[in-house]
Amino acid sequence: MIRSIGGPRAAGAFFYPFRGLGFLTRHPRLVGLVAVPVAINTLLFGLFAWFAGSRFGQWLDRMLPQGEGWWWALLYYLAAFVGAVILLVVIVYAFALVGNLILAPFNDLLSERVERIYTGTTLDEPFRLGAFVRDMGRSFQAALGRMALYLAGFGLVLALNLIPGPGSVASAVLAPLVAFFFLGWEYLDYSLERWRLPFGAKRRAVFHNAPAVVAFGCGASLLLMIPLLNLLAIPVCVVGGTLLFCDLRRDGRVHLPAPVPDP
Repeated sequence: MIRSIGGPRAAGAFFYPFRGLGFLTRHPRLVGLVAVPVAINTLLFGLFAWFAGSRFGQWLDRMLPQGEGWWWALLYYLAAFVGAVILLVVIVYAFALVGNLILAPFNDLLSERVERIYTGTTLDEPFRLGAFVRDMGRSFQAALGRMALYLAGFGLVLALNLIPGPGSVASAVLAPLVAFFFLGWEYLDYSLERWRLPFGAKRRAVFHNAPAVVAFGCGASLLLMIPLLNLLAIPVCVVGGTLLFCDLRRDGRVHLPAPVPDP
């Protein structure tokens, strides 16, 4: 277990997706919650990869000016490389975003079970229809807020491409970092939502722990890019995000209501 997630040790959050995989193997009773998500992930990832791969060449030809000479060929292949990196990051994040929306009920249940096992405590309250409706509304507003922040941040990064040379390089560097941050937030959000944090509190929590969130998102992206393992990536990252949340809470870096002990 990592002693502290803050400061220079935040880079250790990179390994939490892989810790999530290890946690699942040590608790086989959780595997049943993963079967349906894996089947849906297989279909989703295949559709995303086919759609992007079949149109990448056309998008590149439309965006780049045509010319002759070796420098035009060099520019074309350099732009193709930068575009492929950005597209891959966008595909990974879009796959995770859509998958998380579709699989939200499975992911929330999995996260809740992991937190019970890992800490022995959870926010356990009886079902009330009014509270359920309020929770749904808050969750929807938070998702819209997170999406608005992502689109604004990614839009600014893409706008850097309007600056020739350094702008394109900066865009290629910053685009993955923005995607890593919001991907990490996506998997932390199951735990943050379960504890009924309003969007402002969620935003402060993830920005306060931004290095750990980025490192975790980087590890999740790597897992999403490994063939076959990427089909397990969403539930595994849900587990890893829950473990990271629990450790951040333990270190006092996320402030929550008092937990209710398991009976």
